[in-house]
Amino acid sequence: MLALIAFIPILIVGILMVAFDWPSTKAMPVGFVAALVIAAFFWDMPIKWILAATIAGGIDAIDILFIVFGALVILATMKKSGGIDGISHSMAYVSTDRRVQLVLIGFLMGAFFEGAAGFGTPAAVAAPLLVGMGFPPLVAAVATLVGNSAPVSFGAVGTPILGGFANLQNLVEAQGYNNSFYEFLSEVGGFTALLHFLVGSFVPLIMVCSMTLIVDKSIRKGLAVWKLCLFGGLVFTIPEVLIANLVGPELPSLLGSLIAIPIFIFAVRRNFLVPKDKWDFKSRDEWEDDWEGEIKAGSSEIAATAQVMSPKKAWAPYVLIGILLLLSRLRWLPFKDLLNSWSISWNNILGTSISNGITPLYNPGIFPFIFAALLIPFMHGLNREEVKKIWKDTFKQIGPTAVALFFALGMCTAAGRPSGAAGNDSMLIVIAKTLSSIVGKGWYIFAPVIGILGAFISGSATVSDVMFGPLQFDAALHAGIPVV
Repeated sequence: MLALIAFIPILIVGILMVAFDWPSTKAMPVGFVAALVIAAFFWDMPIKWILAATIAGGIDAIDILFIVFGALVILATMKKSGGIDGISHSMAYVSTDRRVQLVLIGFLMGAFFEGAAGFGTPAAVAAPLLVGMGFPPLVAAVATLVGNSAPVSFGAVGTPILGGFANLQNLVEAQGYNNSFYEFLSEVGGFTALLHFLVGSFVPLIMVCSMTLIVDKSIRKGLAVWKLCLFGGLVFTIPEVLIANLVGPELPSLLGSLIAIPIFIFAVRRNFLVPKDKWDFKSRDEWEDDWEGEIKAGSSEIAATAQVMSPKKAWAPYVLIGILLLLSRLRWLPFKDLLNSWSISWNNILGTSISNGITPLYNPGIFPFIFAALLIPFMHGLNREEVKKIWKDTFKQIGPTAVALFFALGMCTAAGRPSGAAGNDSMLIVIAKTLSSIVGKGWYIFAPVIGILGAFISGSATVSDVMFGPLQFDAALHAGIPVV
């Protein structure tokens, strides 16, 4: 009975977002209020503890929002300066074969923007570029969404892992984990990358076959480039695995794609694994009605603009970010300890045993993202008024994300910490114990379903991790299987 009551806040959020099409900005506050009411009346959690848990969740939300803001302000600055156009043009003319273009732009370029900014950026950048190059909007939308699967766990420099699982810290430390919490998250990232390697290596082939199935009603022309597609997948997933296991969860998608893109372009320009027969779409008058809607495909070539930023200048800010992140995450260099030396903490919040804090300089949103965002205007020639407008607009843009994150983390923190006040298992532990007693070691099979449900409800890997990360941890623990 208690497990059903504890599940009510999550159920409310799911029903409001799925059945009533509420945005997370409206659904999460309702779930948050439900969690607080249940914590107070069914778990006998004192008001002081409820407020302290809510504040702790808010601190985690601020930590995540620094990353989101930093990633988006760089993207907005690059769009305004012409840097994004320069990056796009540097990749658009590599091949006239639509299958090659899709792997390069839909998968590898999409992976780069997922690693750099996340939060829907790959679809927002890669899909319009493909449409502008003459791809049917239906094909561009489907393909980029499929392609944005392999890099998403490490999106926005690892936000789904670093931010999404931030509320696991007390659970991890309570289990006497020998290493630091960051080491635990790095271990999660390492195993996640292995799963991406097993599946993500085949994503380019799935994308291309999906495209030819829509256009030709057959996957034959897609399978004809299976070697090139597999090569395109491997040049990304192999660095992704190595970086995740050797460096940390911030860089696998960002640095993995920065490694993969030049390798793939070099190979294509030398016709490595590229078929002699080029594949293109049918003539426009043969297109089916549902391939286009209000948005129409552009010409087969991107129109040349009067001035396009040089590739070196366009890519420079993101290359700088990749280098700074790498230097700051390598364990054998002094920069990691230096950046971690300053923290802002609130211990024993409101007189409870709940504590939380942030390490500002080690937050990738601050360094190197905001640091780089301050340099880009000098690198790309933007004036002060343009920069002020970009920052102001970005603050407005993250408003809905901030609301959803604050209430989602507040809900999950309140649901995960009542035990310290009343001496009872928290709401999430009660749910986890019930589920693990039902499925036992079969949680291996059940766990992905929970992840799918979270992503479906929220539309975000980060929010899904925030909502269900503690539940997954506790359920695995009580089922007697490794939590990682």
